[in-house]
Amino acid sequence: MKNLYLVLVLAGVLFMPSAVMAGDERIAVKELKAKMDKGEDIIILDVRTSASYMESKAKIKGAVRIDPAAIEAKYRSLPMDKEIITYCT
Repeated sequence: MKNLYLVLVLAGVLFMPSAVMAGDERIAVKELKAKMDKGEDIIILDVRTSASYMESKAKIKGAVRIDPAAIEAKYRSLPMDKEIITYCT
């Protein structure tokens, strides 16, 4: 699992066009791992293309995957009351 975290490039962003916050915030791999280890109620959103996702061995268990081309159509299905952390590799 350690290798998984080493290859991920994570961008912790509340990904809502309704702008829940101003600007982007980044989260370090260690911070995300700590949140996951504590069982925090977060959504991890994998925003890689289908091809990138299928070719990669780096996947976070429990992450929700939405293809970048479908984000605008599908973001409303995400919970508005949880922190959403997006990532791609």
